[in-house]
Amino acid sequence: MKLRSRHINFSLLVITLLLSNAIYSQKQQDSLTQYYKLSKADSLPIPIRLEYINSFLKGAYSSQQDSLIYIGLMRKTRLLGQVKQYDSAIIYTRQLYDLAIEKKDTLYVQKALLKFGIYHKKSNQLATSFKYHTERFKLSKITKDTITLGRSLLDMANIQTSLGDFSGSKTTAIDGVRYLEKTADLRNLAGLYHIISVANKESKRYDEARRYNERALALGKDSFSINTIGIKNILIFKNTKALILAAEGQYQEAIRLLKTLESDTILQQDKNEYARVLSNLGHLQWVDGKENKYSEKLLLKGLALRNEINDVGGLMSSNIHLTRYYFEKDRSKALKYAEAAYKNAKIRGDLVFIIKALGYIFKLKENVSKEAIVYDQIHHKLQEINQKNREIYAVTKYENEKLTNKNVILTKEKDKLTDQAWIISLLLVVSMTGVGYYYYRQQIYKKRFIQLLGKDENKNTIKTSAIYKTGVSSSISEEALEHLLTQLQQFEDQKGYLTPNINAKDLAKSFGSNSSYLSIVINTYKQKSISQYINDLRIGFAIDKLQSDATFRKYTIKAIAKDVGFNSSEIFAKKFYKNTGIYPSYFIKKLEM
Repeated sequence: MKLRSRHINFSLLVITLLLSNAIYSQKQQDSLTQYYKLSKADSLPIPIRLEYINSFLKGAYSSQQDSLIYIGLMRKTRLLGQVKQYDSAIIYTRQLYDLAIEKKDTLYVQKALLKFGIYHKKSNQLATSFKYHTERFKLSKITKDTITLGRSLLDMANIQTSLGDFSGSKTTAIDGVRYLEKTADLRNLAGLYHIISVANKESKRYDEARRYNERALALGKDSFSINTIGIKNILIFKNTKALILAAEGQYQEAIRLLKTLESDTILQQDKNEYARVLSNLGHLQWVDGKENKYSEKLLLKGLALRNEINDVGGLMSSNIHLTRYYFEKDRSKALKYAEAAYKNAKIRGDLVFIIKALGYIFKLKENVSKEAIVYDQIHHKLQEINQKNREIYAVTKYENEKLTNKNVILTKEKDKLTDQAWIISLLLVVSMTGVGYYYYRQQIYKKRFIQLLGKDENKNTIKTSAIYKTGVSSSISEEALEHLLTQLQQFEDQKGYLTPNINAKDLAKSFGSNSSYLSIVINTYKQKSISQYINDLRIGFAIDKLQSDATFRKYTIKAIAKDVGFNSSEIFAKKFYKNTGIYPSYFIKKLEM
């Protein structure tokens, strides 16, 4: 009886403990839920909401629930971004990224890369932001996430536009369109069309600018699509349409469109866009007629509105417009607004506008030695950033010219050698027996053998330093090209070509690309098909190893063929002869002599 009583007491104790833990866990879960809800309450000040999300994260880390940690870090970084604490947002994004990497969670790795890109851009670190968006693009290629691919390219193109690299932004945006044009992502597709339109306007290709602007506007064909794209974006597209018309000299039509926007009650509620329209309208009226009495009023009204809402980016444009307006009328006022634009541009870290503002200051101010130093530094910095994205072009051009010249010389030498061989062969056929012909063939083989020993061992490799080649830009973006070149270099360095049964589709898939892109790159840089490129690398490897490894020379031709990736000795011998003009057996025999 006593033993039985003890068992009952122990069981009651266990049940009590389990119930207590369950009650505690439920209370903790309820507390976390409440913390998270309060962190999302827009009615509360953000500092208070940050305190709630900190309490939520403390509980999430304590309970070691990854799903809770993820959503807590996502919420915290968002709140930090809203109060413009971008450095702190980047620190907590790093925690999100590290956790996602540790748990191999691709979705949250992508989310973290997006946040890195956003917060670095907000803190004016455009080159770093571009790098993170590129990483997100590469990851999306692997996961075949079409929507994210297009959105990443939109973010990258926006940064290129901010840096004044309109040619680069157009190429990137066109690539993005290919991913999104058959999807329901109207908002981002419209954004890509808009970037292409702006890029064409800046390069004075006004027909193309209008065509893509019309495409962007045409996507908003009904109330649903307009809401999807965003009314604000539609208004931006219309504003851009007016600027395109003005650039073509159609000032009256552009002014009519801007006046229509100015009177739009929906636009008037958005102070940013309303100020943009006022400033552009005042500027175009002045351009159309220098004595227009309404221009100054509109320009100053736009400036005042932008000061009210502290729109630093808008203030740069307003101050530049006023600088131009007063340039001939009142140079002291013009200088005041040019210096204000310069100040705004420095606050924003906008290199393009810093250079633009300094350009006016140089014309309006006598002693500009200090500004000249800054201008030189910023100009070089901007060139360096854009060059970093585009250095692939110059290197490839140089390599291509070298390769072309080299091929011309080789072709002439080959033609000369062919002519000599034809004459010798003819004489041999006429004057000598079959033994003589055999001796001639041996001499040819010997000459080819000597030539083979002296050939550049790196002739087949694709250099990752050799970059963007004319003709590729219409098919592949800079980032996609750079990614493929890097993958190909790794493929060569790691001797991936020795793997048997490689096909173009599987190879492209392993690179996170497709066989069409891979074929274009290899054809452009090596003037070869994918299979020819792989076979040439295998033959090059076989030649090098046969020269350096005496043991390898003892293998049968079949074993050698298998070692370098061929399925049969016949195919190996055929490809070896095609590349070198001699058979592998002869090459080995001469090496052993």
